Amino acid sequence: MNITMLSLQTMNGLTIAAIYILLASGLTIVLGMQGIINTAHGFFYMLGAYIGFTLISRTGLGFWLCLPAAFAVCALLGAGLEASGIRTLTKWNRGHVHQVVLTLGFAIVGTEVVKFIWGTVPQSTSLPSILRGAMVIGPIVYPKYWLFVIGFSFSIMVALWIFFNWTGLGILVRSIDINREASETLGTNAPLLTTIIFGLGTGIAGVAGVLAGPILGVDPNMGFELLMVLFVVIILGGLGSLMGTIASGVLIGLIIAYGTMLLSGLAAKILVFGVMIVILIFRPSGLLGRGTAIE
Repeated sequence: MNITMLSLQTMNGLTIAAIYILLASGLTIVLGMQGIINTAHGFFYMLGAYIGFTLISRTGLGFWLCLPAAFAVCALLGAGLEASGIRTLTKWNRGHVHQVVLTLGFAIVGTEVVKFIWGTVPQSTSLPSILRGAMVIGPIVYPKYWLFVIGFSFSIMVALWIFFNWTGLGILVRSIDINREASETLGTNAPLLTTIIFGLGTGIAGVAGVLAGPILGVDPNMGFELLMVLFVVIILGGLGSLMGTIASGVLIGLIIAYGTMLLSGLAAKILVFGVMIVILIFRPSGLLGRGTAIE
């Protein structure tokens, strides 16, 4: 393997990692902080991709308007799901199994609605002119858009870290995770904050879908295909740890890139699960997991 091929596969791995990290970040703040198993997360990712495709290809709106639009639609829909469904299950003291059934049922119904509206034929999203073409990076020529995805995902992760560690609202959210009863006693509106954070997670999933559309294509099954890998990312990184999500996302992205090149796509996915098992044997809490609070 020469330096050009090595560099190319490394960049491919980082691009794959960027999508995984952005998508998993929304899932890890919901699962790690709120303890909610949202199996509909992949649906919001897929919905965001279709929103981007529609606004760009059928309405003529620019790519840059698709990102906030997808975030808003998916965030509002996710907040509605949490407020009307998951919060009700919490009041009834239902366990995680009921959450899985509710969110999975929502995803299945939502996917059928998407198929009815957009059909089952895979679609592709066009790129803005400024992000077309390629750039020379050392020994390789790499697509501008893929570099943008890496940089954008990194920026979102920095923003989330600042939000949860340096803002008053973020600190209130962490206090609910640490001790919900004590936080509510001090006047924190825990149900409202839970709804907001759940909506934030699904909104980020929608943005990830817009970004992934031009690279991976848009089809109704794209959410379910990535869901299992996402759970590997957040479990391997450590529940509730944003830094752990970044570390595991990069690791898994590189494994898939190199594994696909040297072996095959299926072998690469099997290798991901093998690496996860080995790491969890020695680090049961994940690479950087130290608890349930956002880190």
